[in-house]
Amino acid sequence: MKEKLPSRMVPLLLILVSVTLACGRSPASPGQSQDWQTFTESDFSVDMPGWDETQSSDQQVIYNLGDGVATIWIKPWPLTPRLVAENVRTWAESNTQADLLNEQVEAEQAWLELTINDGLNVMRLRTHLLYCNAQTYEITGGTLEQSFDEYAITFDQSLESARCDPQDRYPTLTGGALGMVILPPAGPTGEFDLGIYQQSLALARDNGVQVSHYYLQWGDVEKSPGIYDWRTPDYIFEAHYLEGFQVSLVVNVIHTTVIGRVPPDLAGASFDDPRFTARLTDFLTALADRYAGRIQYLSIGNEVNDYFATHRDEIPAYATAFDQTRAAIHTTHPDLPVGIVFAYHDAETQGTIDIIQTLNRGDFIAYTLYLYDQGFHFTRDPALVGEYLDRMIALAGDTPVAIVETGWSTAEVLGGSEADQAEYVRQVFTALDARRNQVIFLSWFDMHDSLPEACQELALTFFEPGTQPDPASLEAFVTFICYFGLRDSDGSAKPAWDAWVQEAQEYYTP
Repeated sequence: MKEKLPSRMVPLLLILVSVTLACGRSPASPGQSQDWQTFTESDFSVDMPGWDETQSSDQQVIYNLGDGVATIWIKPWPLTPRLVAENVRTWAESNTQADLLNEQVEAEQAWLELTINDGLNVMRLRTHLLYCNAQTYEITGGTLEQSFDEYAITFDQSLESARCDPQDRYPTLTGGALGMVILPPAGPTGEFDLGIYQQSLALARDNGVQVSHYYLQWGDVEKSPGIYDWRTPDYIFEAHYLEGFQVSLVVNVIHTTVIGRVPPDLAGASFDDPRFTARLTDFLTALADRYAGRIQYLSIGNEVNDYFATHRDEIPAYATAFDQTRAAIHTTHPDLPVGIVFAYHDAETQGTIDIIQTLNRGDFIAYTLYLYDQGFHFTRDPALVGEYLDRMIALAGDTPVAIVETGWSTAEVLGGSEADQAEYVRQVFTALDARRNQVIFLSWFDMHDSLPEACQELALTFFEPGTQPDPASLEAFVTFICYFGLRDSDGSAKPAWDAWVQEAQEYYTP
């Protein structure tokens, strides 16, 4: 139903703090710490030398120690280790005074070593970046180049001791797993904020969410033939990996009522055009290769029955493209389930159940479900969700079922309310609990409301370019997609969030 708002990889200028030499005592034994202390913040801890605490010129540093010759500090970054390391590299490459000597980068951590020459002295820094508590902790030891060898053992002992010991999480469910579309709050500027996104992922994971449902447009990655820009999905899927999510990804080849964004040179090509099918196959196999182990469910096309309701003649071509692409993916990734997303709520009202039956040809069948009446009004009984699940399961036959979206709007103008949304959350858990073995996962849409201007922009993507939608219908649709969040756009919780937290805790209790 809704495409994930595009993430903007916000440029970040990394400012390395200069080594702050402590004023005071001289080290009793240069380079060797006589005693140690442990710094702890939530799940993160690190052993630090027993030096004096000193003031850092960098206000982001949360702990800074020095012995008069060397310093060692801790600084959190609202980014993943890879992004912090990339910013260090970029800074060093553009700064003639800096030299990056060594760089080892993994998803969970990175190690860096560099020198900075201020014209008078050469300072040498050794850094460990460790992901924990939805952020990256930088632990850096530094001193003048001529003193570095004396302190290397102390630096290494401290940096290597850094650890993240997260509290026990909910057990992984093999059936009836809880999912969510994790849209973060708007943030103070309204722009996509990497730190806020990381915190939203952690908040969802800490409250029972195991599957994150995400949307990707083919044309946003392949802007020219065979040339892929992976920067945004690289960040997204690594961020999810660091928080331990399973990812359900839908590539919007069909974007509900319209064709999704495709590479510009393929605009207007039919689904069974050999160029279209070959390029789609190449793209999706490249995607599966790049993110092997980080994507657990892949869907090709979102709510496709809404598009085919008025384009029935294109169904055979789509089936051909899907079959060919799925077979190619399974050649190298036989265990990656590939399916198609259908809008079940519309299939019943628009008479497109037969389209679902025709295109039920994947490894799993993915549904969206919204119990609204005409005009997107939420005036139905939330308790009906169980009956709908039974009909969806029956329609799937032997094909495994996933519910990738369901939710309830709180927009009063559409008959929604926060009380009804909270009740729908409770009814969803009741219905899922009784059908754990029949549903792979069920995903709530979504975590936070969007700002009205973002909803307006998104709503227009569901109409053919150049068309002028009826203003009243557009206004209702904008309102419809804007208020499904369990939390407001400013991050505050609605009653339904509290209901989710309580129900999730009980859901995991044997």
